Amino acid sequence: MKHIYIISLGLLLLVVVGCAGTSGRFKAVEFRAPSSPDPALAPYLKEVDRMGVICVTNIEPFRELDVEKVMALLSNATVRGLSRLPETTIVPQDEIIWKLKEVVFDSTSIYTDSVRTTLRERMELDAIVFIELRHLQARMMPMTSTPYGMSPNPGMDMSVDLQVSLINLNTNQVWKQGGEERTFEPVRLQMPGGNNQSERQLLMALAQPMQRFLGRISPAPRRQKRHFEVGGD
Repeated sequence: MKHIYIISLGLLLLVVVGCAGTSGRFKAVEFRAPSSPDPALAPYLKEVDRMGVICVTNIEPFRELDVEKVMALLSNATVRGLSRLPETTIVPQDEIIWKLKEVVFDSTSIYTDSVRTTLRERMELDAIVFIELRHLQARMMPMTSTPYGMSPNPGMDMSVDLQVSLINLNTNQVWKQGGEERTFEPVRLQMPGGNNQSERQLLMALAQPMQRFLGRISPAPRRQKRHFEVGGD
């Protein structure tokens, strides 16, 4: 028994020495890893390999505000945000409209069986992100609020209602997000060749609900740290 005890103790010492010898072979590496979508959206993303984006509105351009231009910018930004989804191809609106010129996309047609079938069979889409600007109101205010009180400079008060729908074309499940957003910006001097302030303000107002949606469906990668073995025999 004494010999067995001595042998066991020797083996234990060898293991300890071996572990101590390899402790310097590991290096901490920091990297950005993809984040998982909100679990509440998991049923709507089931077996989704190709996803399309469509932005629509029935609001006509007014004054110097080109609503269609702003919606196009919002569509492009949404495509970039959705590109973080792993193993998912994002199809932009321009490609969908170009290949389906005869299809009219609006808040009614997008939910019909015929349009869904067309998107699924001809575009091979598994899901669609449908963005609809349903309400827009902009008015000039004679005074601007500042941290020090009211300023005589005018400002623009803008409210929007943007609804975002995630539609699984295979299961016909629909998830919606909507609500009113409001922004107030002082009127700035428009420089020749500069961007239209009302368009910038509208894009900022629409960006807020879209960022919340993208934060749930395709959150930004998170920084993680792992220890990797860098040595070996």
